[in-house]
Amino acid sequence: MFSADSPLYGAQVESHFLPSPTEMRSDSFMDALVEVEMLFTAKEDLSSSDSLEDLMHKTKVAAAMELPDSRFSNWFPSLSKYMVMADAAVGGYVLFGQEVDTDKLFDRPEQLAEVRCDLFCNGKHLKEGTSAEVLGNPLNSLHWLAGKLEEQGNKLRAGQRVSSGTFLLPEHLSAGNWRAAFDHGLGSVLLNLEK
Repeated sequence: MFSADSPLYGAQVESHFLPSPTEMRSDSFMDALVEVEMLFTAKEDLSSSDSLEDLMHKTKVAAAMELPDSRFSNWFPSLSKYMVMADAAVGGYVLFGQEVDTDKLFDRPEQLAEVRCDLFCNGKHLKEGTSAEVLGNPLNSLHWLAGKLEEQGNKLRAGQRVSSGTFLLPEHLSAGNWRAAFDHGLGSVLLNLEK
């Protein structure tokens, strides 16, 4: 979509990670979208040498709803990858559900590629997606990021959160009650957006 030959990432400030259920106002956004994702929190420093199984043991996981936003209106999908990166990868906010040790919820790395999510607004089913859309497995996304940060002289450190990539093409955010319902015991993420 952005004519890129690799994933892209952006940094996010801690105050933009919010626990679900969340109430927000429409004037908090310019032109936000809604994505459904898995959120990982590092329990210890992560490395490019970690296997996917290592990453399972070294993280917590949670259901997440990302609300990417930009300084520009009508930005999706026409904003170039260069402008997306200049805009901090259109980070917006990340809402997340209960965090659980990844290896308590999943027995094998392959199971993280089998998670399904249904997205609703005001009780209406909008679409569904699966975690396999995220580089085949969200753990692949987490592994890629650990390696990319190392290439840049940085590290994924204990306590840092990673929203690993969307299961589906995003919806435009509008006022109402939003719910992202995940299977595999991840639960739901809830947002009430007031006008």
